[in-house]
Amino acid sequence: MKKKIRLLLLIIMTLVIFSGCAYNKKDESIKTINVAMSGTYYPFTFSSGNSLEGFDVDVWNEIGNRLGYKIEFKTAAFSGLFGLLDSGKVNTISNQITITKERSDKYLFSDPYVYSGAQIIVNKGNPNKINSFNDLKGKKVGVDLGSNYEQIIREKDSNNEVTVVTYQNTDAAFTDLLLGRLDGVVIDKISAIVTINEKGLELELAGEPIEEVKNAFPFVKNEENIKLVEDINKTLKNMREDGTFTKISNKWLKTDVTGNNTKYLKSLIINVLNGLKTTLSLSVISMVIGLIIGIIIALVRFYNMKGLKQLVEIYISFLRGTPLLVQLFLLYFGLPQLVPALKGITAYIAAMIGLALNASAYIAEALRGALEAIDKGQMEAALSVGMTRDQAMRRIVMPQVFRISLPSLGNIFIDNIKGSSLAFTLGVTEILARAQMSAAASYKFFQSYIVVAIVYWITISFFNFLQKRIERKISVY
Repeated sequence: MKKKIRLLLLIIMTLVIFSGCAYNKKDESIKTINVAMSGTYYPFTFSSGNSLEGFDVDVWNEIGNRLGYKIEFKTAAFSGLFGLLDSGKVNTISNQITITKERSDKYLFSDPYVYSGAQIIVNKGNPNKINSFNDLKGKKVGVDLGSNYEQIIREKDSNNEVTVVTYQNTDAAFTDLLLGRLDGVVIDKISAIVTINEKGLELELAGEPIEEVKNAFPFVKNEENIKLVEDINKTLKNMREDGTFTKISNKWLKTDVTGNNTKYLKSLIINVLNGLKTTLSLSVISMVIGLIIGIIIALVRFYNMKGLKQLVEIYISFLRGTPLLVQLFLLYFGLPQLVPALKGITAYIAAMIGLALNASAYIAEALRGALEAIDKGQMEAALSVGMTRDQAMRRIVMPQVFRISLPSLGNIFIDNIKGSSLAFTLGVTEILARAQMSAAASYKFFQSYIVVAIVYWITISFFNFLQKRIERKISVY
């Protein structure tokens, strides 16, 4: 029995490490550029139904057409975009990335494709009379997490008189500004003008930009990308000269995104339900994998296997003692830098493995507790009637273990469903990601998040109902 457990544990750990690589095999003959963007930065990149739209999306589609490349877009929270680039998951980022000295030292940038400025945004009427950077002293100012605007403020604020609050996206910062939680937001001027005008926000620009910014596409510095960037620069130049850039700019400056609530809610619900498939597949598959690993770990600890027991205790301690988000980032962004074989892992597979490993630690403890709750005399009785230990475990002990641990396993599965919402940080578009993208494009935050909350509630209530039915059925024993 112990030998079988050791063999199974070795096989599963090997599959967990390398399973993602097989899912990312692509036809080498197809030239593809993978472009990372947040999908929440209107009008440059935002979600419309099941597709991405915006200025940057159109620019890259045009670049792809002219150079003969297939363009694939990957979405993630802004704070995770450079992680995708550094780990080799994407070729570049297109999210109005400003060229700075620090970034230029590390990355190879294309020629600028947008010229703008770091602009202060305030509430309508400018109640705090903010007209320059000096007026921000003693005030709370919102910026995107990981953006260069935070750096601009800190460089100008030598005496630390400005309180900087970071947000995952500009929409969240604008919402807090409208609610009076901030005195201002510093953002790209062009994006601010379009967002305020098109969405009718009660906001306005305060004074002139505090600094000029040039936005471009960053690439990892290597020989292959030098040639690619040269080709992209030539294409960008041609697009300026033939008026394509002007055409794309005019398209998105004049976009009308208004619509009635009924149509919006219908579109939102359809969009969120499409994301439910991803949420459920992530949750169910990771739970099954976690259950298999958890059973093996529980048996290792129950049988007190020397060497393995100490390893699985460290495993459990680490997974229960660190946040799930950190584990997902470590698996998707961190490990590929140490293990090149993991560079091919997709965001979906990384999220699935991360959720499975996290769940397995809690499942193992729930099963171990159930194993220890069973009278040892039952095993002795089974052996006395001629059963082997394997037969006794399968027919006598394990059925009781699952009956005892079912409530705990149900709670772990529910936590797994809710934990799957963190997959968006890796670029997986599950239900929360779809709701967030819809909210970013419409500024209808209440409708978007109440819909996704209700979908989660109904989904989890359904699984709670199933769990109670199963508990009643097996309680007959």
